[in-house]
Amino acid sequence: MACLKELIRKLLHIEDTPERTALAYAIGVFVGFSPFLGFHTLCGIAIAFAFGLNRFAVLLGVWSNVPWWVVPYYGAATWVGMQMTGFRIEREIVEMTFRLAVREGLLSSSFRGHLSAQWGFFLSFILGSLVLAVLLGVAVYPLSLRGIKLYRAKKRRRSRLSEPIATLKE
Repeated sequence: MACLKELIRKLLHIEDTPERTALAYAIGVFVGFSPFLGFHTLCGIAIAFAFGLNRFAVLLGVWSNVPWWVVPYYGAATWVGMQMTGFRIEREIVEMTFRLAVREGLLSSSFRGHLSAQWGFFLSFILGSLVLAVLLGVAVYPLSLRGIKLYRAKKRRRSRLSEPIATLKE
């Protein structure tokens, strides 16, 4: 928990304007929850460099998608995508896909062939993940902007209170 507090403290001490810092964080959240599993960090760094954004803020957003959220989030995202595309899949096909993955392995040609036949499922995953990632990024921007501004205002008040009081000249 102390490590998380230190990361947040570093984010809030960034010299960028609060708007740019919040934007960098929101873009990171979008990338972190996008469907490009395995490439989130690389994409976040590339975007930060390409647009001159704070790399720390972007990466903090990217790493908001922690491992214990992956299955529930992408499951929900795929469901959202299925609602949007109208794609339906039988429970037996899902079970057979998992059994085939366990028995043959994820890199086997039979598993990949079976999976490629489920293009509607893949499309639902991509579309749902993109939609939810955009919504999360848009929702995070005003929240993080407010948090950064409140933190910096509090920090300014504290620093003013700790300044030495000038002595009165007679």
